[in-house]
Amino acid sequence: MDAPDIEVEGPDGQVFAFPSGTADGVMRTALLRHYQGAGKAAPAADPSPGPTTPVPANGGAAEAVARGLVDGVPVVGPVVMSAANKLAAGIRSLKNDTKFSDELKGIEQRGAQAAAENPWSSTGASLVGGVVGTLPLVAAAPAAFGAGAASLPARMLASGASGGALGAADSAVRSGGDADAVAGGAAFGAGLGVVGPVIGAGVGKAVGAFTSRGRSNGLVKEALEGVSEKDLESAQFLIEQARSLPGGGVALTLDEALNAATGGQATRASQLARVVGNSGGEGGRIMNEFYAARPASVDNVGKSAFDRVAAPNLKPTEVGFDIQDAARAGVAQTPEGQALSAARRAQAPRITPEQAGQAIQTDLGGVRALREAARDARANVDYRLAREAPENVGVERMIAVERPGDPVVTRPEGSPRFTDAAPRPVDPPPVVEASAAAGPESLGRFVARYGGLRLDGDVLATDLHRFNIPGVGNVAREGGKGIDNFWRERLIEAGYLRPDPDGGAARDITNELLRKLQNEQRGLPSYPIDAERQVAAARGRQGQVTDEFRAAQSQAESSLDEALSKAGVPPESLHPEIRSRTVGALMRGEQVDPLDAYERTVAAMREPPAPYVRGTTVTEEIPNVRFMQVDPRPALAAVAEQGRFAKGDVRSALGSVKRNLFEPGGDIDGSVEGLLKARERLDFDLKQALEIGDGTKVRDLTITRNALDRQLKQVPEVATADANYARNSAPLASFERPNAPLNRVTARENVPGGEPGPFRTPAEQVPEAFTGPTALREALANGGPATREAVERRFSTQILDAATDARGDVSAEALRSAMRDSADVLDQLPALRDRLSNLVLAREGMSRVEASPLGRIAEQPNVKHAIGTLFPANPLANSQEEIRSAVEALARNNPKAARETVRIYLETIFNEATQEVRGVARQYGGAGFASAVRGNGQQRHNLEAAIRALPDGDTLWTGLDRMLTTLEATGYRPQKGSDTAFNQAIQSRLKEGTGTVGQAITDVVSGGVAGATVGGPGGALGGALVGARRGGTKVIQEMRIRRDGEAIACILTDPQAIPMLRLLGTQNPGGRGAEILTSKLIQLGGRGVASATQSSLP
Repeated sequence: MDAPDIEVEGPDGQVFAFPSGTADGVMRTALLRHYQGAGKAAPAADPSPGPTTPVPANGGAAEAVARGLVDGVPVVGPVVMSAANKLAAGIRSLKNDTKFSDELKGIEQRGAQAAAENPWSSTGASLVGGVVGTLPLVAAAPAAFGAGAASLPARMLASGASGGALGAADSAVRSGGDADAVAGGAAFGAGLGVVGPVIGAGVGKAVGAFTSRGRSNGLVKEALEGVSEKDLESAQFLIEQARSLPGGGVALTLDEALNAATGGQATRASQLARVVGNSGGEGGRIMNEFYAARPASVDNVGKSAFDRVAAPNLKPTEVGFDIQDAARAGVAQTPEGQALSAARRAQAPRITPEQAGQAIQTDLGGVRALREAARDARANVDYRLAREAPENVGVERMIAVERPGDPVVTRPEGSPRFTDAAPRPVDPPPVVEASAAAGPESLGRFVARYGGLRLDGDVLATDLHRFNIPGVGNVAREGGKGIDNFWRERLIEAGYLRPDPDGGAARDITNELLRKLQNEQRGLPSYPIDAERQVAAARGRQGQVTDEFRAAQSQAESSLDEALSKAGVPPESLHPEIRSRTVGALMRGEQVDPLDAYERTVAAMREPPAPYVRGTTVTEEIPNVRFMQVDPRPALAAVAEQGRFAKGDVRSALGSVKRNLFEPGGDIDGSVEGLLKARERLDFDLKQALEIGDGTKVRDLTITRNALDRQLKQVPEVATADANYARNSAPLASFERPNAPLNRVTARENVPGGEPGPFRTPAEQVPEAFTGPTALREALANGGPATREAVERRFSTQILDAATDARGDVSAEALRSAMRDSADVLDQLPALRDRLSNLVLAREGMSRVEASPLGRIAEQPNVKHAIGTLFPANPLANSQEEIRSAVEALARNNPKAARETVRIYLETIFNEATQEVRGVARQYGGAGFASAVRGNGQQRHNLEAAIRALPDGDTLWTGLDRMLTTLEATGYRPQKGSDTAFNQAIQSRLKEGTGTVGQAITDVVSGGVAGATVGGPGGALGGALVGARRGGTKVIQEMRIRRDGEAIACILTDPQAIPMLRLLGTQNPGGRGAEILTSKLIQLGGRGVASATQSSLP
């Protein structure tokens, strides 16, 4: 015999030998059991001496159970029980010095007594013993007991034969060879044996057929059908690669690796993994724990891979701005971008309206000032000579002379004044007073004084709340008193209303009261009934007194007029004041005679003031001749002619012209200097009229101006000066033409002291004056280089601004449109036109670049937009080169932003794919992520191009590709599929209510009961044996399912199984090598379980 492969030294120095390949857990378990058994056996080997304890008369339930367990074992049980009784009797006879036969009989009696006193415990223990005793037989020869891999009929025959033989043997031993008992036990055991395989045929058939060691070789070969040696090698590489990934790695099952290597062809292996994972037991636990750990490992591996791409950015939105800047820089670095940059640099520098206006005003204002200075220098000499021209023009005129005239006497006028002795005027007519204080008060005043009416009912429909009595208040008011509960009785008692016919106050007075108050509001007051007669009498007395006064006054005036007429004094010549005082004296009886009264009044008058005397002068006109330089009368005649029908401000303007033709003293101005100034003011008025577009005023003033100009030009010196001035003004025509652009932008404010004032037009408004081609032509013709430069820069700025969007990009179409709109202007600026044309061509060349991924990223500062551009869900075919170029440009200008963009894309998709659903991690999240980022070939090419374009991209891609390949393999995890078969198995277990051991006991009990019914005690034992065999078969099948399922789970999850599978694929089915490899695989599974469940040796 060969030497053992493995030798292990125990704690006590003893050496143990194990076969080669034995698992560490198996060896630890064996050593642990050895030393634990030795520790238990040591005390029994050296019992302590002491007194002998008598055997109890009856062991009770414990003795009944112990004897039932031993006695229930088929065939062997009775023999063992008999031997145990004899052994116990022999020991007791030696100890007690008694007879062997007596002790044996006593022991058997005590056993029978214990069984009789505890029938249930004894029977149950016997059934359990039958099940336990049958298990080794079934395990040793499963085919003989219907637990093998044969067909169901064959297993039924084998189970019936083994059941009959076992029942017959057991009955023979128990009955001492009784033929009837032997025949009954054999028949009953055979019958139950035939039924057993049918009951356990369901799931046990399929699982038992697969896990049987006898057929392991063929089943494994079937699972690996279509899988080549190269595929197994690839699967092994995938598993090892997945476990070595940074971040802890990802564990793959054998079926996943095979499917990933074969493109999904290892379907049989997937089915095997699905059955094991969903069949429960230790195998299901191993597979479920294996899969449960996957989401965390996928997450760790993913985060580790992303960290290698770029560090996490806690402000991802800011990456959008960085990536846009990088993209713009990349666009600018293309040949088209460089050409565009050169074209833009060639454009005139940008200039603001104010800057351009200042340059233009300074240049054109200087030109105008120089030309005006040259003109004024010549005009000063010419017009000085003109002002010194001789006065040769004689003008006839009339001059005014004065002489003394008749004086004018003015007497003072006014009312006569009197002394205190004069009688007073007539007194006013007398009046009979009937005031409210002296007589009764009106109804409205009475009501207002005593609280007013309450605003309710019919009172609200009136406007008495607006009827105010001065000093008292409103007639109707808030908080007033009611008509029925106050005013009815109060007004009848006061006499304002009549009482009822019976003298009472019960009638409704509302309408009557409101009517009277409204009449008083209109001016017809109501008083108490008796007071109205008194008021009427007072009115009559007042009329009588007035009549008497007027009669006395008339009589006095008549007597005065008569007396004056007789005295020769006209009555109408009397002053009203004298008449009033005289009549007053007569009416009051101060004088009886009217003339006496008149004389008294006149005598009391004061002395009147003396008259005023003023001397006068008479003015007369006489003819005269005046000599002057110019005769302005034709101009005055023109003013008069135009002024005949002039209206509005034209008339006032002509009047102003006429005044300017006269001297301050009133004589017409005939001097050259005065008329030149008048013409100057007339020119100013014409200029203003032209500026405002008043054609009527321009026409009338022009006629007057021409008339004045003709008279001035009759002086030779003036004509010469005007001719020279006109010739020198020609260069200034564009500057002085009314409302001309050059005039507006160069005109200055007049300031004292002669210094040039500021320009009237603000500098920022100057460029707008030259937007038209005509104005621009005049500006360029009169201005210098500074004007042309400023104009070019301003037009360039305007056109480029119109064609530039908010991001600073120039639109070729907008630029062409702006150039077309300004074609007339650009014809005068050919250099600017050529530069803009070059820019249009360069900008149009950028269209291809902008349509590329790099150009689209440069459009928006949005990281999501950049990600969508680089990694679209449905990329264009063969677009990997565009993606590579774009990422290279981004990485060249901002490597950090490029890496962060790729990481954000990958991590965002990863988070979406691996998010939890209802609190449970996604088992296929990793595969979903891999499918999302490179689900098709073009996505794969684009992603690889993007990663390789990053700094150190080849290394990054190698790691990322390994991770994605691993995550893709996790997608081959078998789907759970339909739960029907597993639900049926669970329902069957629920119906049984117990485990397989419990069901085996149930089978023994049911078989024993059935046997007892047919053949009595002997039949019961035979039936129990048959039930024990059937239950044992089920137990064996269940154990085999769990054992082999556990082993298969370990094989699928342990990477060390692949080398053996590769060797197994090269062996012949049923061969010795295949059987050895299969055994090692199963042993490998057991080793994995043992290593997980057994504790380590100390």
